[in-house]
Amino acid sequence: MNCQRRLALLSCVLLPAWLPAGSARAQLPDTVERVKPAVVLVGTYSATDNPRFRYVGAGFVVGDGLRVVTSAHVVTRMDSSVTPSGPMPGSTSGPAASPNEQALVVQVRSGGNAWLMRKARVLELNPLQDLALLHIEGPPVAALKVAASDPVREGQELALMGFPIGGLLGFSSVTHRAGVASITTIALPSPTSQQLSERAIVSLRAGPVQVFQLDATAYPGNSGGPLFDPRSGEVLGVISMVHIKTTREAALSQPSGITYAIPSRYVLEMLARHAP
Repeated sequence: MNCQRRLALLSCVLLPAWLPAGSARAQLPDTVERVKPAVVLVGTYSATDNPRFRYVGAGFVVGDGLRVVTSAHVVTRMDSSVTPSGPMPGSTSGPAASPNEQALVVQVRSGGNAWLMRKARVLELNPLQDLALLHIEGPPVAALKVAASDPVREGQELALMGFPIGGLLGFSSVTHRAGVASITTIALPSPTSQQLSERAIVSLRAGPVQVFQLDATAYPGNSGGPLFDPRSGEVLGVISMVHIKTTREAALSQPSGITYAIPSRYVLEMLARHAP
């Protein structure tokens, strides 16, 4: 057998092994366009703040287009004065609030790079799995499908989307490829006594939470964003626990954290608890 025939046969044997990864990379630009409309800004609004909107973390819309999944630590980072019924620009609904009261809000895309602010309220806060479920007011918006994360394997290539460093880089979503470096378990910090609900106690008894360790560096502002399949756009996890050594400014030149994602199996369990 001559050298050319041997190379041809070798190519046929090797082709199936590398085709899926190459195919995922080729499809990612189209997938990003589908995912982007459902990725939102989570933060607070106060008429007396400057700026009035304070970005805290990312989130993504699921289900009926009125529910938003984000990280629990995104919600708990907000000031204790935050209320789901605080003041909103142009809003006449809800009880009256003092001028300096902060409202929990979600900003959704309104075509192109425009954003529309929506009132939000917390349906579930689960610090043990670092997940939160919000409900937003107004008409439904584009939503993502949450898929089972059990088939995810170490070495698989996924993608994540969020808003790195928050408003410092502008509110333009950024996408990173992210390989699954490890699938392991981790014990998240125990909640305070005020956060110990019946559901939290059940989760605590279930033991350590499974996490995906990713080989992509996520920055402040990525927390709560989706980890998704680069082909289908289905959500397979939620970005969580971005550890940065120093300040935001240092993170720009010295990204030094390990990025984790909470597998979507926990998201599906949370959504099932709030099924209509």
